Amino acid sequence: MSYFFLLIFVLMIIFGGIAVDVMRFETRRVALQQTMDRAALAAASLTQTRTPREVVDDWFGKAGLGADLEMVRFSDPTTAAIADAGLRRVTVSARVRSYNFFMGIFSDNEYLESSTVSEATQGVNDIEVMLALDITGSMTGSAGMKDDPKTPQNEASWSKIQALRSAATDFVNVVKENDSQNSVSIGLVPYNMQVNLPADLRAQFTVTNLSHWGGVANQGVPNINCIELPTSTYNQTALSRTTPMPMASVADTTGTTTTTTNFIDPTLSSNANVVRPDIRAGYRICTTLNDVPSTPFDESTYNHVMLPTKNGAAVINRIQQLQAAGNTYIVTGMRWATALIDETARPIYTAIGDASVQGRPADNSARETRKIIILMTDGDHVTSTRIVDAYKSGPSPIWRGADGRYAIRFWTGGPGLQGGTRPACAGSNTYFVPHLKPNSDTSCSSTSSAGRVAWVASPTWTGSGAVRQLDWSEVWLDLRLDYVVRQLYMRSNVSGTSNATTVRNVFRDTFYTNETTMDSLLQTNCTAARNAGIEIYGIAFNAPPEGQAAIRGCSSSPKESYYFNATDGDTLLAAFRAIATDISALRLTQ
Repeated sequence: MSYFFLLIFVLMIIFGGIAVDVMRFETRRVALQQTMDRAALAAASLTQTRTPREVVDDWFGKAGLGADLEMVRFSDPTTAAIADAGLRRVTVSARVRSYNFFMGIFSDNEYLESSTVSEATQGVNDIEVMLALDITGSMTGSAGMKDDPKTPQNEASWSKIQALRSAATDFVNVVKENDSQNSVSIGLVPYNMQVNLPADLRAQFTVTNLSHWGGVANQGVPNINCIELPTSTYNQTALSRTTPMPMASVADTTGTTTTTTNFIDPTLSSNANVVRPDIRAGYRICTTLNDVPSTPFDESTYNHVMLPTKNGAAVINRIQQLQAAGNTYIVTGMRWATALIDETARPIYTAIGDASVQGRPADNSARETRKIIILMTDGDHVTSTRIVDAYKSGPSPIWRGADGRYAIRFWTGGPGLQGGTRPACAGSNTYFVPHLKPNSDTSCSSTSSAGRVAWVASPTWTGSGAVRQLDWSEVWLDLRLDYVVRQLYMRSNVSGTSNATTVRNVFRDTFYTNETTMDSLLQTNCTAARNAGIEIYGIAFNAPPEGQAAIRGCSSSPKESYYFNATDGDTLLAAFRAIATDISALRLTQ
């Protein structure tokens, strides 16, 4: 047993000695790293009057490292060559060597050695910012702010959208004031249940299902351009410009008409609220504003995406125009922000960007460029319905007269809702004209009094004028889905159209399926963005728990620096200002 205990004692001495040597080395390495970090921060300060080398030498001398370390070598500090010192970067490197007391006895390891590097930066270098801002209908609610007596505005009466305009404007002002090199570009992605692109940006992508306009095919609806991004694109930041993607129909898929029995005249202005597409929140998936001819502005462009620019005044002008409407699709706003800040968007900037951003976006791996997305919401994901691809474009069985009234053609064979199901009582009649069927007539007779007529070439009726077959996109521009279902299909007694919900659900489905899917797609895209080197600042503005979790999960780490839970308009202002300050703050970068 004595030999055994002696062996155990020797082993304890060996391993204990090794631990002492490692601990002594680690203590010295940490002391060196901490000194280097402090020296780099002091040398990189824009207010520092001494040279970086003088500052670093001073820190090392006062830290007394020479007494503990046999040898400490550090390279000459380097400073970024900015003429007006708008950016200063200092890099310090050194090595630490710690001689062993015990390890050398049992091996040839006389010392432990390590190299350390520290880098600090202050100022604004090349920075690309995308503001992905929530402009949904809930942003019309109260911001819950306190009135600031120092300002002429009554902030206590502000809505959330007003607070957002003020906070985002303040952000741009702070960033551009510190941008002495004019090296910060800022873009804007307003989002609700979709993201509305200006026509020149939409033209940079390959799209399908473009709407007719003025009877001309593939023109697109002026100032309304929403692309339904495939779910397969969310695991990356780049967005293909050549792969075809479907446009969203400019349609009201949820508004109701309420009656099937009685005829509702689409030509009467009093019926507009149950006939025409509704652009209010939750109704039309690609929400925009109506232009007011009496104003010098085109209000229908107010919520458009704005490509990045270095012109801060232009960005502020667009921020001040933001209007609130629509449901919440955080995932869509984030996806467009990543697509437009990714390096593959450079040809878009070249084609339609202003002169200040030519050559941008920088490569995702560019060390001299920070890519930043600020993602803000006041809600959580809410599903919306959309017109399915099969009924977005192409010839419809619906005709419109110059008098604003409609007819639907039906025949035997083919897809039923494309006109291919003939009512059993139609006989040889080809068309159904809703306004020719009396309100009291609920029968399925083949007489013209039931609204069925036998014209073959095209339908006409008294006062119709020229009658033209509509593209499906024109149908949705003219009429809400429920009116088409009830007045053109159910009143004509087409087979299988006795239930309005069943018929509506043939034409429409839920965009991105459900909230869980959207939450998952958002986190997938945020992960792709972070992996590409994009920093994500997240702001939850008085959002429900689900929205807070979505934004926090998307934000970069550490969350304490990149995630802000703004409970009211005042803390929203503080969050945007904190981010603006952080962009140009003195910080360790290595």
